[in-house]
Amino acid sequence: MKVPSYDWVLFDLDETLLDFPVAQALEQTLQLYGVTPTPPTMAEYQVLNHRLWQQYNSGEIDAAHLQQTRFALFAEQVDVAPMAMNDTFLQQIIALSVPLEGVLETLHALKSRVRMGIITNGFSLPQRGRLSKLGWSDWFEPLIISDEVQVTKPAAAIFQHALALMGQPSPARVLMVGDNPKTDIAGAAAQGLATCWYNPARHDTACEATHEIHHFAHLSTIVLGQ
Repeated sequence: MKVPSYDWVLFDLDETLLDFPVAQALEQTLQLYGVTPTPPTMAEYQVLNHRLWQQYNSGEIDAAHLQQTRFALFAEQVDVAPMAMNDTFLQQIIALSVPLEGVLETLHALKSRVRMGIITNGFSLPQRGRLSKLGWSDWFEPLIISDEVQVTKPAAAIFQHALALMGQPSPARVLMVGDNPKTDIAGAAAQGLATCWYNPARHDTACEATHEIHHFAHLSTIVLGQ
């Protein structure tokens, strides 16, 4: 049996291991509350949501402010608390999300041969909730969620935190797998980690990754040499 090329594989979560069904979850949430959005209202929501995420990622606002504010427009229409609508939306994310093609089989192939962790930008409830729903919670250690550590990829601190929790392995023996050239690939590479860009749509974006895959199952070959 060949020795794995890496001792650790760290994964992004959204659009790498699992889909992130935002549009469907929003539609379901609004239906549950009896909200019928108009095109102008939806456009206003999208602009607001985009601005809030930019402010959150730059550290101008915290997660609670983002979640409270993004649904205020709809919540006031039906006289419910914005955070109640937000929590329903996050629960819909958990209910609707599924593993991407080839992920489950690949994780099964890897988990007995290498150690696996997750570094994800996002909120604790849907990230932990989806892993728990799938029975994957014990597969990944460390599990680092930006909402919990108050730092987001591609900041050096989140990758350094991961390496510390992992016992300071050689970064060259750690492979970061993700779909985002900036937050996942550039962020990890800056800390000396090997990288694998998951690029199923074959985008021609500039991305200086150690490896690039278009089908998730190809990760097994990179890590295990199979």
